[in-house]
Amino acid sequence: MSENYPSDVKLNENSNGTVSFATEVVATIAGLAATEVDGVASMSSPSSGLADMFSRKSNRNLTKGVRIDLENNQVSVDITITVDYGSPVPDVARNIQENVKKAIETMSGLDVKNVDVHVTGISFEREQRANAELDEQHRKMLEKNAETAAEEKVEVKSEAEEAPVETEPE
Repeated sequence: MSENYPSDVKLNENSNGTVSFATEVVATIAGLAATEVDGVASMSSPSSGLADMFSRKSNRNLTKGVRIDLENNQVSVDITITVDYGSPVPDVARNIQENVKKAIETMSGLDVKNVDVHVTGISFEREQRANAELDEQHRKMLEKNAETAAEEKVEVKSEAEEAPVETEPE
């Protein structure tokens, strides 16, 4: 996201030199950590609205929906997401906060001041996929039952043809 300023973070200076990295690195860490949380359907930008409702989690722009603000080596993170239908939003948000904070602090050495989570929508994709799978299983079961019934009908007919016909003596 172009909103992530400044463009470089200076982590430390020592006799060996300086360690710095782009703010985009912190945004990527945050985005990846957020998408790892169960219940996150996709990352979304606050301004994109309807287009994000149809986006998929597999879109690998990991900084989409992530805003990073740095001040005195402290990071403030804003994460904007779409949640899977049926997922408890407070739990998803709390898990994102914990996962993002841990990932940034572990990987960058920066202190995370706060992680704010903004939910802009609910995705029904997972529920629709589950319903489609159930429909497919039901269809296969019906086909199998129809085949079994047809086979049993053929067996009964064959047995009837092979059975000797008994006639009563005259």
